Amino acid sequence: MKVVVIGNGMVGYKFCEKLVKKNTAGNISIVVFGEEVRPAYDRVHLSEYFAGKSADDLSLAPKEWYSENGIVLHLSDPVV
Repeated sequence: MKVVVIGNGMVGYKFCEKLVKKNTAGNISIVVFGEEVRPAYDRVHLSEYFAGKSADDLSLAPKEWYSENGIVLHLSDPVV
């Protein structure tokens, strides 16, 4: 089965996280499209970026997490 996730925000990321946990047989292929240049980050605490937190501090998972879990991640690739 192939699952295409449109949007790599907090909800898209959490969906992928749960799907990876359920995909113990490895029979689900996951592809994610995100409009932004960075992987999913915590938008709720985005104002803390201006108080000194780094972009990495706000990241929900590093880019490598996607590939390590068999997810094909397309950044800067909006779906229209």
